[in-house]
Formats: sequence, structure tokens, C-alpha cells
Amino acid sequence: MRPLHVALIITFLFGTLGCKNISSRKTQEIKNHVPSIDEVSGIWMASDTMAIEPSIRNFRGQALLNRDLTSVSWFVSAPYSGGHHTGTLKINGKVPEASHFRWQPYQALRKGTLDGLEIQSSTRMLVENNAIMWEIEITNNDNTEKGVKIDLDMIGYIDQYKDGNWNWWYPYPDWSGKRSEHRNDALEAMRKHITSNDKDIDKNWPSDNEILNTPHFSAQKEAQNIYIQGKNTPAISSYTVVTTADSLSIHNSGGVAHWQLKLASGTSKKIKYFLSYGDNIDTIKTQTKHWSKNFDKEFASVKTKWEDKWENLFKPNNDLVSGCFPVLETNDEKAKKVYYTGPLTLLYLMNTNLPEHKRVYLTGGPRWGASTTFYWDIAIWSELWAVVDPEMMKEHIMAWTDINPNLHYGKDNLSGHGVGNGYSANYWCLFRIIRAYITTTGDYEFLDKKIAGKTVMEHLESYALNWQNLSSYGKQGYENELYQLADFGPNPWNLLECVPTYVHIVPSFNIGYVWMMRETSALYKQKGNLAKATDLAERANEMTKKILKLYAGKGVWNSLYPNNKTVEVRHVLDFIYFGKYLANDVSVDIRNEMMDFLNTELRTDLWMRAQSLKDIASKDSDRPDHGPLGSFDGWVPEVMDAMTNMEYANDALSFYHDIEPVTFEGCWAQARELWGDNKFTKSARVRIAERGWNNRESSSGIGISQVMLKNFFGFNPQIDGKVIQSYNIWPFSKSGTLHHVYYKNDYYRIEFSNDKPVMIKEDP
Repeated sequence: MRPLHVALIITFLFGTLGCKNISSRKTQEIKNHVPSIDEVSGIWMASDTMAIEPSIRNFRGQALLNRDLTSVSWFVSAPYSGGHHTGTLKINGKVPEASHFRWQPYQALRKGTLDGLEIQSSTRMLVENNAIMWEIEITNNDNTEKGVKIDLDMIGYIDQYKDGNWNWWYPYPDWSGKRSEHRNDALEAMRKHITSNDKDIDKNWPSDNEILNTPHFSAQKEAQNIYIQGKNTPAISSYTVVTTADSLSIHNSGGVAHWQLKLASGTSKKIKYFLSYGDNIDTIKTQTKHWSKNFDKEFASVKTKWEDKWENLFKPNNDLVSGCFPVLETNDEKAKKVYYTGPLTLLYLMNTNLPEHKRVYLTGGPRWGASTTFYWDIAIWSELWAVVDPEMMKEHIMAWTDINPNLHYGKDNLSGHGVGNGYSANYWCLFRIIRAYITTTGDYEFLDKKIAGKTVMEHLESYALNWQNLSSYGKQGYENELYQLADFGPNPWNLLECVPTYVHIVPSFNIGYVWMMRETSALYKQKGNLAKATDLAERANEMTKKILKLYAGKGVWNSLYPNNKTVEVRHVLDFIYFGKYLANDVSVDIRNEMMDFLNTELRTDLWMRAQSLKDIASKDSDRPDHGPLGSFDGWVPEVMDAMTNMEYANDALSFYHDIEPVTFEGCWAQARELWGDNKFTKSARVRIAERGWNNRESSSGIGISQVMLKNFFGFNPQIDGKVIQSYNIWPFSKSGTLHHVYYKNDYYRIEFSNDKPVMIKEDP
């Protein structure tokens, strides 16, 4: 071989290795911008400032902590579901109460004191496995030795329901041992008073001892293991006491472990145990033996596996999702915390053990939604979903298109059936989700795919024109031309559920139909069908003119009832839809008035109200998600989107910063409530809402991360091929870069050049 050829080969090899090293360094540098899972976790919170306790999850099950130091309620891992709670810890005959909680995705922490003893506990669910693990540490903080009597109740009140529908209100075994789907206030009262040591208060619900001695289960002991068999279903549960007990008494649905010890000043006692469940005793016994022998390793693995999934979520070409979550590089610490709470919520709500799909993103829980995905909640972050997991998005779309949106608001991922009632928002939700998938992936061939007898394009057109089926124009009391708009009927449950005046012809969803017609017009224009495109565009313009006549002045809008009756509604929903879709159709004066309404009547220092306190129905709408004393988490990103579209992007970023303290409790929820002495003022305190049966966590808030991608970095692919939006104001232009944005099978970096966002293709 000639010397020149050798030199060229050596140069090529070193050059290739050099490129790989540079690429590796770049990858590591980008990875370093992702905070650790501990950094994005919740912080220690005093229990008297929290309305609802932390939860635990493991990608297949979920449960809610109670106010004691060990028990959990609302355990469910479809098809398994538990009733009552898992048993309390007693110290010298008393149940200690948690004074503080801390939520982390891989564990929930509690601490409290009793008679000079400090008790701390960690509760974890084995990742993608059927077990809950506990580690308790009891420390004597007194200056003298203490005699300590410990009794640990372990209750396995778990059944299995493979048959029948699972709704939002999933089934669980009630006190009579039967399958129940009624959410019982008495059960919630039991949870709240679980630490009560006053026996007179406990008349309305069963004690631990009564639950343990239920006739609906039977138990047997083998060494430090208790195996519990349900009499009504094939479910089997098992408790294993890893820290050998002095004695172990057996009852029908579990047992009690007993320790009697003396603790010197400053010394501690650790107790470790776990609950497993299934329907095969041999499998359970094999698992029990392994987990008992390797408890510390398995307990520690929960955090490690969560960290691995967290790291994978931000990595191109990973094995967790089909795209990846964009990495935000920024020195804006408040924006960073708010942004990364989105992927934390997405990962926490991911379920990989339901038969309908390889993975699903559940809408909420615990207490609700063990197998359910709502269209509305996931539609709010659908533009981001198309970037993170387009493969699963397409699979879900194909399944959902076959479900009647007039009848159901979502899907049960266990049975495959539609669940719940129909929402007026459903058509807009499904349209938005499909459009987001197509424009981000470039999969326009999907429009020609037939589902349920129609192509996807035909489904989109039918969604866009569904308003015609809702118009009562021409009937008695509906003669005015405004009645050509969609009338959503008198039942508030189909719209905002709890706002009694937000019925009939409301602006918001009529605006949704305008947007759908305009987008369908753009699709037909792309296909070369100019006649249809023109017709739909003209219909949308005519509809817009009618909607604008509903303006009530001062930034708010009317709903129209039969017989020309108008009702002023001071709710955020109309602000959202006008700002998102008709920002260029309203005057600057109206925009300014809408912003004034938002800032003076809805926004608070740390959060917002969904409904103004000045609304005529505010006293009748008091639910934390849609009423005057709180807001659905999903309204916040939608408001920011609307603000940006109306060229109030600086205000939107200010709002983004303001809400950072609400992340201290954990991931995004169904709603935050305004509470405390100042709840009617801008300085109201904020916390995750429990009242009104709100969810501890919920997916709609993931849309707040979408605001960063879509509104502050401009990534919003359009049907005409344009990708970056044309805003005049870019408030984040000096603050950061987005890496790994997945678009049409490639990854891009979005950075600012001359104060404008630009997309730069990343190396494969």
C-alpha cells in the first residue's frame, strides 16, 4: 500500500473518531441541561397546608397516601383494585399522624412525631411489577430510653375485575365484598380520620380490626408471609414482613405484626415490608421469596429505574417513546422548573400494562381514571404529543375515531370501549389531535386511510361541519340568524359541568368549528380541491361574523338562549378560544379589553380563576377546576397560548414565571384551588384541589411545556408547510435553546438568531 493511501486512511479514521467524540460531547452537554428527577420533585409540605395527599405509581398501578404513616387507599392496578386501605401503624396503641409529606415520582414520604418519637416512612411501588414496598424508621429523640410497642396492620382487601367496563369511576370491593363503582363519601371520611384515636368518631366506618376480620377473604401464614385469597374473585394478595416480627397474628384479610423493644436515646428501629398481588399463588410465592431476600436492592431499584426512564425520555432514538421530549437549555430557573414539570407529569401518567396499547397516557387519578384517557385533556397538549410519541399518537387516533364522540368523552384502555358522556368539545378535540399528528409528522397519507367506513379526511370534514347538526335555526324561538350557530343544549354537564349559565349557544365551541372549517379548507386547498376549500373558508367567515355579535363589552361575551335571551358569562373559556383562533378577527380594542378582564378578574399572583367572582353564576359554580376559586390546570397553557396569539407574549412569560411555586407539591393536577383568608383576592394561596373529587394528578397541565415549544420558540407546523410562527414579540429570545425537537422523522435545534427563532437540523 502506498504511503499516501495509508496517511489518508489514518486521517479518515482519526477524523471519524474525532467526529464521534465531538458528537458524544455535544450529547452529554445537552443531557446536562435536563434536571435530575429529584430536582423536579416536590418539596416537603406541611400536611395542614395540603388538601390532598401524595400518590404513588409504577406505570401500571396507583394509590393515594392517607394521613397516617403507612396506609394507602384507592389502590388500583387494572384489573386489580383495593378497598378501604392497606393498614395503619400503631405506636404504643396510637396511630401517629403525618405532619409533613413529600411527593417524588418514585416514592412518597411521610414524617410525624408521637410521644418523643420521630417516625419517617417511604412508600414505593416496584416499577412495572405487582408490589408496594414500605420502609419505616422510628427514632427516639428523647434524652431517655423508651419502651416502644409497635403494631403494624397489613390489610389485603383486593379483588380482580377482568370482566365488565371500567369507567372513570373504576370498580373496587366495598364493605359488603361486592363490586362497587359508587365513590363513597364515607370512605373518604375514613381516610381523613384514619389517625383518630377517639373510638366515638369511628362509628360511621369500619375499624382496621373489622376490616381484617371481614368474611370476604381468608388468609394463611407461612413464616413471615401472609397469603390472602378473595372469596369473590381470583385475586390473591400477600404481605411479607422483611424485618422479622416478634409475633405475627393472622386475620381474614391480612394480619398484624408486633414488636416490643426498648430504644435508647438517639437510636432507631427500621421496619421493612411489602405487599404483592396477582392471581397465581405459585408466582406470588416465587416473587415473595425473591423480593424478601433482595429487599434493599429492589427498594433502591425503584429510583434507579425511574431515573433511567427520565433520562431516556429526552434522548433521540430512545426505547421509551417514539420521539423524545425536547430539552430546554436555559438559565431562567423559574421557567425551567415549570417546563420540566410537564415531562415529569407525562412520565408519571404513562401506563405500560393495559391491553389496548403498548403505552397510554392516563388522564388522572388516583380515585379516578385507572384506565381512562380523556380526549379533551390530551388534546390540550396534542402538538407536543406529536413531537414526543407520534407512533402511539397515531395508534390512539385510529382507535378513537371508531368511538362515537356524541356518546363518550374518552376511552377505557382495559376493555377498549368508549367511556363517559359526550362532551361538546369532543369534535374539536379529535380534530386538533389528528391535525397535530399530520402536520408534525408529515404523514398526509394518513388522511386517505379508512376507519369505520370513512377516510380520516372525511372524518375531519364531518367534525368541522358537525355544528350544522346542532343548529335550531328556524324553530319557534330560534328565528334570529344567530341561531344558525351551534346550540349545545341546556345541560351544563356537556360543556363545563358545573357552570349552570354556560349552555346553549356559547362562543367557545362555535369558534372551535370556525377553526376546524378553516383548517379543513387548508387541507382541501393542499389536495387541489379549490371549490371545497373556498366554500369552507366562506362558511367559516360567515360564522365568525355571527359569533362576534355575541360580544357583551368589557372583554367578556354572551351566551345566547332561546327567544333572543342573552346571558353574560365571565369565564376564561371564551377568552381562550377567541385568543387562540380569532385573534386576528377581533379589534385591538377588544383584545385590550379581554386582557384587562383576564388581569383584573381572573389572574392571581400565583394562579388564576376559571370564572370571575363577578359572574352572575359564580356562587353556583364553585368547583375548583371551572369555578371562581381555582382553575383547571389545562386552562393555564391555553390562556398563555391565547395571550401570545394576541401579541401579549411578554405577559404570557410573566404568567409562566408566576406559577412556578405551585410545582412545589409535585406534578400537574386536575385543578389548583385558591384558599386561605385571602382566597377572594389576588394574593390567594394555591394548592392542589381535593374537593369536588378532583384528581391529585392530571395530564392537561403538560400543555404548559407545550407553551414553551409552541409559543416561546414558535414551533407550530401548519398545513401549508410553515413550521415557525410569525410573532412580533419573542420574550424568550435571550433566555435559551430547545434541543431534540422531533419533526418529520428528524431532530432539530431551535435557537434565536437576530431575535427570531430558527430551526437547525441536528446530526443523526
